[in-house]
Amino acid sequence: MNKKNNDLPGQGLAHPVDEQQLNFADLIPVISGVIGRQPASVVSAKALHIALRVGRDFSSWIADRFTEYGFAIESDYAVRRMISPKLGKSPDGGACSQIVTGRPGKDYLLTVSTAKEIAMLERNEQGRAVRRYFIQCEEELQRELPQKAAALSRDLKARLTAASDFKPMCAALEAYRADQGKTTQHHHYTTESNMLARIVLNGMTAKQWCQVNGITADPRDHMSAEQLDHLSCLEQTNITLIELAQPYQQRKAELVRLSQRWLARQRGCEHA
Repeated sequence: MNKKNNDLPGQGLAHPVDEQQLNFADLIPVISGVIGRQPASVVSAKALHIALRVGRDFSSWIADRFTEYGFAIESDYAVRRMISPKLGKSPDGGACSQIVTGRPGKDYLLTVSTAKEIAMLERNEQGRAVRRYFIQCEEELQRELPQKAAALSRDLKARLTAASDFKPMCAALEAYRADQGKTTQHHHYTTESNMLARIVLNGMTAKQWCQVNGITADPRDHMSAEQLDHLSCLEQTNITLIELAQPYQQRKAELVRLSQRWLARQRGCEHA
């Protein structure tokens, strides 16, 4: 035989890692779950059982692994009772990997570290390949942690800034109207807020935006960090324009121009 035949699919493990990593990502995806009331990256034990090609019944196999090697519930794994192998949902709505075969029943969510150890315990090529897959998953998760932390920090900063600008804007509006001998009613604040929201939310008020997106809570709690930064920039500028006694329509036109420049700068930073 020539070398070409040795590279055909099904001729052993000529390319074990590259080909199997793709299959493992489909068979045993790492998903978001909860272990011991803490968010964690988890794996379905039933999906792992299938990927490892274990010749034993799932229930007895996983029970033996937990008992023999001291894996602890709510530390190394959590219990999930499945409703449907197609939907992959638990009765309490918790995340769970889709089960490829077998009837609905009890599944377990394993931490990635636990799943890696269980794969290693098989002591065969399939177990070693699955373990390498989990090592790559852990490395990828570690690379993502700083980015996620930075994103959360930016999000928190944007929310705090946006929250701190709204009241000063209302106070500036009240003082401006008082100088004109006018009282400020609730609808005056609403009109001001809606004007800024329409600029940020593509022509919709905050109430309309919530209705479209099925949001029942405070809209600012569901805006992205970019939307909140945009809104905060407009609120800060609007405070200055109000203090300069600019009328509503003049302020609106100036804020629209500012918004366009702000968005252009954002796009420039993204492409840089």
